[in-house]
Amino acid sequence: MLTQRLASRSIQKGQAAVAVMLFLAVMTVSGLALYKSGKLTSDKMQLQNAADAAAYSMSLVEARDLNFAAYMNRAIVANEVAVGQLVGLASWAFHWRSFADFLMAYDTCCIGPATLGVSTPIMQSITNIAWRVPGEAFINILSPIANFGTTVLHNINKFYGLAQYGYHIVSIIFAVGVLDEMINQNAPPGARISDFGIVALITHIATYGVLPNLPGEQFVSAYSPTKSEPVDDFKQGGYGRLAALIRDARDPFTKGRGWELRPPGFPIDIDVSESFKLDLGVASAEFGFRVWFHLDISLERKGSSELRVILPASGNVNAKRFNWSSADTTGLFFEIAGGFRAWVELCALGLCEEASVGGSVSLANSRLDVTVEILGIEIEIIPGMPFPTSAPFGAGFAQAGKTTPNKLHKPKMTLAPIGPIEPEHYGEAANNLLAWESPGILPLLPVGVSYFPDHPITATKSHVNKRYAGLPHYVDTTGNESFLGIGAPNLIIGLVLDEADFDMNAAGSGAETEPVGRLGLTEQLADNELAVIAKSELYFSRPTDKFASHFFRADGQTEFGNGFNPYWQARLIDTSYPDRIIALFIQQKEPGFLNLVESFNLFFSDILSYLPGGA
Repeated sequence: MLTQRLASRSIQKGQAAVAVMLFLAVMTVSGLALYKSGKLTSDKMQLQNAADAAAYSMSLVEARDLNFAAYMNRAIVANEVAVGQLVGLASWAFHWRSFADFLMAYDTCCIGPATLGVSTPIMQSITNIAWRVPGEAFINILSPIANFGTTVLHNINKFYGLAQYGYHIVSIIFAVGVLDEMINQNAPPGARISDFGIVALITHIATYGVLPNLPGEQFVSAYSPTKSEPVDDFKQGGYGRLAALIRDARDPFTKGRGWELRPPGFPIDIDVSESFKLDLGVASAEFGFRVWFHLDISLERKGSSELRVILPASGNVNAKRFNWSSADTTGLFFEIAGGFRAWVELCALGLCEEASVGGSVSLANSRLDVTVEILGIEIEIIPGMPFPTSAPFGAGFAQAGKTTPNKLHKPKMTLAPIGPIEPEHYGEAANNLLAWESPGILPLLPVGVSYFPDHPITATKSHVNKRYAGLPHYVDTTGNESFLGIGAPNLIIGLVLDEADFDMNAAGSGAETEPVGRLGLTEQLADNELAVIAKSELYFSRPTDKFASHFFRADGQTEFGNGFNPYWQARLIDTSYPDRIIALFIQQKEPGFLNLVESFNLFFSDILSYLPGGA
């Protein structure tokens, strides 16, 4: 019995070893699989973190670039306005000096003969003390100051323009360096930019505005003052925008300095109208008339500074042809307008017909308009004929920059046109025709900006600075965003890790020793690579949080992203379906992914979301 038990035990000995060996094999395979999946997950996370860090860091560098450009552009605008102020001060000095010559001209033609010459020495003393001597002093002081200040501000703006242009170029170089640094610091050894990442990076740099003259639209553009363009394109382009911002930023002295004085009771407006109606039962008739009259007399001081462009006789124009000019006038202005209208309306059987006759005359703003109305049709007899409506007492003009080649008309108001001088230009000083025309329009009053009997104000005197060479370089956003989000202001980073690098040991000195045969594990990575993509964007946002009230605009207006507002920021955003599909095509060579109908639907719905109005 004992012998049977011992035999039974000897037969059962070692049976558990088989199970243990099988379990150990399973454990080994499971451990290897767990290690592989853990390493795959870890490397994937590191690779994704590196792509996110690279995308965000590059966009952050570009946001700083746009903020720097915005601060420089605001400084350029402020300095250009200061140039307009200095030119305006010089114009004001010439204007003050001109009072003496205008008053003496009136004495020569009118007051002196009426007083048999008694008024002449009195007028000379008054004009010398009040205007001639102080005016000469103002001209001798303010003209050199305007000359020096304009030169300094213009050179500072040239430096600002070149600085932001240089910073713009260096930012891209630095951003590429940041990309390499983020990969080295955050990605597993051997990680590199994918083929898709290289294409996306080149597209981004080209559309960000660093590589000029490439097809497509750029998000940022650097404007050069030496580049010539057709006039229409120039007015609609970057320098047209900069000039408009400078003009809008002018202070009250530069924009429209002046005052008005009127006698008591003026303006005089008389408007009388009456109507009569006759009811004849089946018919009716209504008669009416209106008579009106307007008279205004005022002593007005007008003036401002304008940034304009000297157009060449033919060909293209560039930003070096910008010119600051300033004008000031003082004069006694009058307006006379009046007219009448008589009308009759006959109605019968529900039908009405009206007939009228009338006319009007308007003499204002150096223009004469005469209109007549016959049977409801207005006819302009004299449409805006130039006609003097003022008696000038002073006029001054000053400028900095390129001038017109027409020496016969310097420095009249025909300078620096980019079109006809509008009535609101120069603070409406342009409307005072008698103050601007050269001698000859009125033989008895041979005065004007071009000539004074006692003190000729020549183009050399009024041209306070010939070294001013227009607007400088500057950088601005264009508002163009790349189609499908590929290119600026978006940035896509694609990284890959080759399977050979994934299999490297921790020390990076060689490939890890892995089981082979039936216990071998293969990662089966697409295209033998571990790949990720990340996407970031530049966006503009001025803080509106209640705890950041110091950022609020005093006028309550909303700012939009451009090269003049320094609130650009960077952030990571979700990759779109087109981004991922293109990455699968190029980065991981997976065309089979598109066989799914759902993929097509998502792809095209995402494309539609980029079109105006959304999907």
